[in-house]
Amino acid sequence: MRKSSIILIIGLVILAVGAGLSIAKIEPWADYVLIAGAAVVIIRGFVRNHEKDE
Repeated sequence: MRKSSIILIIGLVILAVGAGLSIAKIEPWADYVLIAGAAVVIIRGFVRNHEKDE
C-alpha cells in the first residue's frame, strides 16, 4: 500500500471523528479536528504528486 493511501485513510478517519464531534455538539474541538483532517488530506495530495515523480 502506498504512503499516500495510508495518509488518505488517516485523514478520512480524522474527518469522521470531527463529524462525530460536531454531531455531539462539542463545537470548539470539532472545528479543530475537522481543520486537522482537511490539512492531512491536502498534505496527502503533495505526497501523491511526489510519488508520481519517482
